[in-house]
Amino acid sequence: MIVSLIGSVLGMAGGLLPDIFKEFRQSREHTRELERMDKDAENQLKMVEKKTDAKLAGVEANVAVEEMRAFAKQMDNIHKAQAPTGIPFVDTFNALLRPTTASLIMLLFVGTAGMYVWAVITKFMAGAIPLDMAAAMIWGSLVGDSIQAVLGFLFGYRSTKGRVSAAR
Repeated sequence: MIVSLIGSVLGMAGGLLPDIFKEFRQSREHTRELERMDKDAENQLKMVEKKTDAKLAGVEANVAVEEMRAFAKQMDNIHKAQAPTGIPFVDTFNALLRPTTASLIMLLFVGTAGMYVWAVITKFMAGAIPLDMAAAMIWGSLVGDSIQAVLGFLFGYRSTKGRVSAAR
């Protein structure tokens, strides 16, 4: 009786065993398929990111090129605007406008800076301040900064003036 019971159980298990193995195999295949789909999705996302980055870089390059063209066009317009008009009064006025304005501003600066420097030197001569403090008051003020800025601009402009026109 036990043998027949064991035989019946083994017979039923033998009939169910292929279905159990099949279910186990399908479960593993499904897990692998999900893993493959995840990897495919990651790869597709990376590809889309790379394509987007490439397109963005291309757009940025085009923007830079367009900005350079616009700048060149603006510079050409500036050069054309400085060309003589053929009207003597207007051309004379345009020729004198910048030098006259620059001269007046320089005279105003020299007058103001002269008064400031004179006051500092007067205090130094009277013994109210030491020499190092007088130098610091002159060169550490806007007067010294302005002189240094103007000299730096002039030397920088003159050192690059020939190179820029030669590069055109």
